[in-house]
Amino acid sequence: MVAAKKHQSTCLVRSSINIDQMFAVPHVVRPGETLSSTEMQSRPGGKGANVSAAVALAGQKVIMSGAVGKDAEWPIDELDSRGVKTDKIQVFDSVPTGRAFIQVAKDGENSIVLLKGANFYPNEQADDPKKVFDSCASSHSPITHLILQNEIPLETTKAFLHHAHQQRETRCISVFNPSPMLVEEEVRKFAWNEVDVLIVNEGEGEDLLKALGTNAQGDVLDTLANVSQLKEVNYIVMTKGSRGSAAYVRPFKQDKSKVSQIQRTRIDVRASKPKQVVDTTGAGDTFAGNLVAGLMRLHDDQGEVEANEKKAIEAAQEVLRWAGAAAAMAVEKNGAMESIPRFEDVQKRGKELLG
Repeated sequence: MVAAKKHQSTCLVRSSINIDQMFAVPHVVRPGETLSSTEMQSRPGGKGANVSAAVALAGQKVIMSGAVGKDAEWPIDELDSRGVKTDKIQVFDSVPTGRAFIQVAKDGENSIVLLKGANFYPNEQADDPKKVFDSCASSHSPITHLILQNEIPLETTKAFLHHAHQQRETRCISVFNPSPMLVEEEVRKFAWNEVDVLIVNEGEGEDLLKALGTNAQGDVLDTLANVSQLKEVNYIVMTKGSRGSAAYVRPFKQDKSKVSQIQRTRIDVRASKPKQVVDTTGAGDTFAGNLVAGLMRLHDDQGEVEANEKKAIEAAQEVLRWAGAAAAMAVEKNGAMESIPRFEDVQKRGKELLG
């Protein structure tokens, strides 16, 4: 089983920070109708905040780069309390913190209104990848892993991805979770060759294939692995809910120019079984954060692991199993960030969840 220890790897998350405001209602409000909510809860959220918390709780060093408004700075405190480095988060005076206004009806139906807020506000400091990377290197340590999603401007995501791809002296592994999925034109124009790790669920995988002009021929993951646009992606990871996860993987190499010449190996991992399913919110971010934390551990041991391809595949399988176990624990509790387990908690449940 993986041991928790201090590592040299440092992860940067350039993504979103939100407040999820959930209102319990008899039914979703109809046009022109006014309803009283029987309950309201405000929780920290945003895919970037959630995944950075997951990396930190898994015992790895992670820096969150994003923005909030002065109207609600408390999500920063939530990240601090979980071990996330938050000194690269900007606070704006005149722009509100991003929010998701969620109506949850008695029958389970829901309706969501998003306020982009500070996540999409022009940010001179956080939008410049060179400034952020250099600042992190001077105040923390060089960035070895980068996580990107789709809840900030796409141009910012692309700029950070490209900058990471250009890092030669310090190999930076870029992880992209395209959620919510890009539109067709954005998919076609996206620099997939700059992505090292792609994480999608089955629905996102199907949408990605359609946007690339390919329909799934049987297994979605098999089809993705054979798409020419994704030939340079080292890890193509697909989550399948209660059916576990699967991935096509190959070891990371310093020389990216030769990566597409190495054949990927398929790994299938059965699902870990939670004690009970209470709330699936945030399970995907928990999986992604623990996956990256595992890759960070491998990165620090890469000399030993990459010298043996069989060992590299076995290590990747263990990382996927661990991420699945953490996600299974997350669905046992309410909330997104609040449900993410700590490394020690996953380790305690290890025999039960990891087999």
